[in-house]
Amino acid sequence: MQNVIKLLLCCAALMLHSCTSVLFINTTLPPEVPITNEQWKVVAINRFNPELLSINREKKVDVFALGASEAFYGATEAILKDPTFSLAAIDTTGDYTAQAAGQRLTKEQVQSIHRQYPHHLILTLDNLDAFFEQETVREKDSDGTVTKTAHYTLHTRTSWTLYDSTGTVLDQAVLSRAELYNSRGVLSGLLAIGPSMGNAGPVVNKLAWHTGQDYWRRLNPKQINFERLYYSGKDLMPAAHNMAASNWDEAISILTPIAESGSRKNAAKAAYNLAVVHEAKGDIIGAKQWAKQAADKGNKLALILLPQLGKYGDQ
Repeated sequence: MQNVIKLLLCCAALMLHSCTSVLFINTTLPPEVPITNEQWKVVAINRFNPELLSINREKKVDVFALGASEAFYGATEAILKDPTFSLAAIDTTGDYTAQAAGQRLTKEQVQSIHRQYPHHLILTLDNLDAFFEQETVREKDSDGTVTKTAHYTLHTRTSWTLYDSTGTVLDQAVLSRAELYNSRGVLSGLLAIGPSMGNAGPVVNKLAWHTGQDYWRRLNPKQINFERLYYSGKDLMPAAHNMAASNWDEAISILTPIAESGSRKNAAKAAYNLAVVHEAKGDIIGAKQWAKQAADKGNKLALILLPQLGKYGDQ
């Protein structure tokens, strides 16, 4: 996918007949879930309730219950290893088990937890789901024989809620992991018999554990490396020199007046460069605003950049 993006960027640069350069950026993005420095004590609670499942086979229920435990352990292990936070308590007693799908902790429950374990944050595992997805591939041999193979991918999803000490919801997320589970031949045009969830416990456990780790990463800054084309022609050369040297604030001070000028072509290029600079600084909201401004003026590189900025979500 990255190679395709690079190719699109290069093609766009050639079509624009403009002087462009490649900026290599190593930056740190802010956490997906912003937390203050004062919020460092965490209580983790497993609220998964297997009685809410719409299945009644004991073996399958056990797979979900153990998978939820693994997801919870994945998250608590990540907290324990994170020097920024302290795990004040782990609660798996069932006192706060969800009694309905999507049920949040009440403020009274949060206050009760706070009296037991003074905390700044409460992380709850609310639910786990696991299911198989089938894809059937049809192949024709040289003798005309047609064979079909059913490929089964196991998906595991966990739901999380993060509260502050007042009971205010800071974040809710559903995280997924998937893995090819197995493949089976389809005989005589009939559907293949799918794998049993009751036997998939070890894979569910592994995927669930990773979703727990994934959740806690949402609270940590993310180090990323990427490349962006930027304009470095005559009118934008002073700003381009500062961009190449990672002098972001100086580049912004030069580019902003140009982006707000009456020259549509140069304004669009400057706005695009500003989008790149703000992305490099980790200001994704600013990057999206400038990229949209450039795109509205017909800038082709901005039209390519906007979907890439979309991968950051609502930051």
